[in-house]
Amino acid sequence: MSLPFLTVFIGLVLVWFEKRLAGLVVLAITVGILSCWSHFHATSHLNISL
Repeated sequence: MSLPFLTVFIGLVLVWFEKRLAGLVVLAITVGILSCWSHFHATSHLNISL
């Protein structure tokens, strides 16, 4: 679970140094990681059919 925190930190550092487009790409990757992670846990561990 530390991967989303690492990617969001990298994205925020990029935005801080005014690399806005690269920061938004990294933050979009973070959202993708979190959505895949939550979908995996919601379907396999909780036995909920989405």
